[in-house]
Amino acid sequence: WGLVLAATTFGGTTTPRDSVVESPPSSPPPPAARLGPPAAAVASHGEPDEALAFRLALRCPTCGAELGVPVHHRMTRCGFCASEHLVLGQGEIIRAVVPDAVTTRAAVHAAVLKYFRRLYFQKLYERRARLLREQYRVDAQGQETALLVDLATPAVVAAMERQVEAEADAYAARIAPRLEIAEWQRFLAPYWHRLGTLYQVAFGRDAGGIKRLELAIVTLETSAAANPTPVPEMGRLSYLRTLRPLAGSPEADLAALPVTLGREVLERTAVEPGRRTSELGITPIAVRGSFVVETLALVYRPWHLVAARLDGDTHHLLVDGGGADVASDTGFLVADTEPLASGEEEPLHLTPSRCPECGHDLPFAVDSVAHLCRNCFRLLEISHNRWQVASYLREEPQPGCWLAPFWYFPLRLRAATGELVTDLAHLTDGIDGSFDQIGDRPQDAEWFFVPAFRTRVTKAGVRFYRRIWPLLRQRRSLSRERFSPASPPRETVAVTLPAAEAREFARIYLALAFGPRDLARAEVKRVRAAFLDAELEGEPTLAFLNLPAEVVEPVRNLFGRSRPQAVRALGGPERYA
Repeated sequence: WGLVLAATTFGGTTTPRDSVVESPPSSPPPPAARLGPPAAAVASHGEPDEALAFRLALRCPTCGAELGVPVHHRMTRCGFCASEHLVLGQGEIIRAVVPDAVTTRAAVHAAVLKYFRRLYFQKLYERRARLLREQYRVDAQGQETALLVDLATPAVVAAMERQVEAEADAYAARIAPRLEIAEWQRFLAPYWHRLGTLYQVAFGRDAGGIKRLELAIVTLETSAAANPTPVPEMGRLSYLRTLRPLAGSPEADLAALPVTLGREVLERTAVEPGRRTSELGITPIAVRGSFVVETLALVYRPWHLVAARLDGDTHHLLVDGGGADVASDTGFLVADTEPLASGEEEPLHLTPSRCPECGHDLPFAVDSVAHLCRNCFRLLEISHNRWQVASYLREEPQPGCWLAPFWYFPLRLRAATGELVTDLAHLTDGIDGSFDQIGDRPQDAEWFFVPAFRTRVTKAGVRFYRRIWPLLRQRRSLSRERFSPASPPRETVAVTLPAAEAREFARIYLALAFGPRDLARAEVKRVRAAFLDAELEGEPTLAFLNLPAEVVEPVRNLFGRSRPQAVRALGGPERYA
């Protein structure tokens, strides 16, 4: 092996010609398609994103001072009177940009040089280190080399890899003076991003052939280019670490590809709800799903068309400004861009983050849809840009329990045939077309509870929802009176599921009511008409119920919505009283 290493080390160290074999020079483009002069680089201000944010001038509702509120922030603080306010009136679509890490010609040169170094490294690795590593793997089958190949990385392979790294660095240093950035065009490319929750219920058979109704709650992400120019795909919104509001950012001065494809392009790239069945745990026969959009964003990503010359060869490259690296050998030579249109900002309003009845400061989180004042125990919701007091039901707080919010729905399930079911026993026993358990007992007007909170981990959330279903079927003593200061609630769960979304959840949550006996003789046609295609009628009321602490505390850190880190940061820091 020493002779093999010596032959490989000393016989194979002849430095190849300083050019990249795997990247043949592209032919020069016709004169009409040549890139124009490099666009003027937008200077990097070197300021934090907070300082770069475009701000809207709004009056403090408390003292009247003028406040500069960053775009997309959900809360702001007055520096004059120290009051905190909710920012209302945000638009449905978040317009943001990925920060450009390539803002100077030197940065472009560094990105292209890194690309050529990587190609050269890959060529040397294939010739030397990979062949040597594969030889060790082949020899691992023989008894005579078993002791050598038991090591994770044999010393001879590690030495060769270090030599390849050093030669690639030396190659990059040699070509750096000869590498020339001849042409450079900066532009932004728009992408649609959507994130939401899929509520799904299915009728099918498990591994043992038993008929079951199963539910699933899945967070889904979809992205699609908003312009047909063949730039690389962007990936998921949750992959991004940092986003800037488009308005006021340095990247807003760049030209951009126009948005020629609307948000409907997301429907063509998304998986149909009925075809996503991997989370159900059964072989589905019939499926119904409902998708609720939570985040819709138009994100611009910076790209750079570069013509680089090395030893007389011209290479046309597409550089990713977000990652400061070459993405591909470009298939197009000029980007048909136009100045970025400055959209009209939504009229924003500030509302003090305090109870309108007693003046107590409210805890605020971006996911909450209702707040329980911890001083006067009124339930507050935002309606028409102001706080409104809402009614609620509640149990008397019990020691050793958490108070969790639930939507209290009347059971009014309208089947596809027009039949109205108001009794849970009639729904479950009649799913097979017969009432062999309850007989001819008439229907009662029944209500049921649906969780008014979300969990970020969907499978764990479904297990938790399944665990509390029997607890919710117990008889409850509810009062319409507010919580009393004499016996205030201690630990509570925030209300994070609005009533409209809870209605979609309620239809699939009822699947937990069906047992094996109910479904044993059920046919898919009857199940589809009586349950899967049924619609829930009636308006719910919010209720706070006691749940044992041993049930809630193991999952308390899972409560809330799954929101991408970059999107959450755009909304500004959350504040809790």
